Amino acid sequence: MANSLKINVINIPEEGLKYVLSEDGSRFKEYLADTAEPDFVLLNVDVDCLITKMSATVLIKGKLSAIIESCCCRCLEDVRVSIGGDFNYSLVPATAEAREDVELTAEELEISHYHGDTIDLTSIICEQIILNIPIKTSCREECKGLCAQCGINLNTYSCNCHLDVVDHRMAVLKKFKVKN
Repeated sequence: MANSLKINVINIPEEGLKYVLSEDGSRFKEYLADTAEPDFVLLNVDVDCLITKMSATVLIKGKLSAIIESCCCRCLEDVRVSIGGDFNYSLVPATAEAREDVELTAEELEISHYHGDTIDLTSIICEQIILNIPIKTSCREECKGLCAQCGINLNTYSCNCHLDVVDHRMAVLKKFKVKN
């Protein structure tokens, strides 16, 4: 935790500020727990970005790569997944006026705000981690999952459950016929 994630806007040089971070996910655990109920464990985070300033607007362009541990959506075994991608942020100073019930334009949706003279990269990095997590993680493409009857992991064991077992509550639908 040697590097601070707080950047003073006044100290950004004209040529920009190169920011590189490579560490385990311990710094972000508390922030991620506050924003959502994470169903993953962050194992490693690498961030490489360039922070530039034009007048009061701060531009952040970078790349994130991380390794998370999650459950396979088919067999529920733990699986490590590499995530990441490029990101761009335009940050302008926050104004004092509170605008509610105002429709935002497309340009306003691409702009974020910072307060005072400091930008905290923690929220930006955590947002990118969450945005890059896949909806479904699987241990491998050919994962067989769990047996719907007995719950055994079909990747490691086989079972004698019958796949044609019909739920007795739905049995009446087998007799249902549609007339044309």
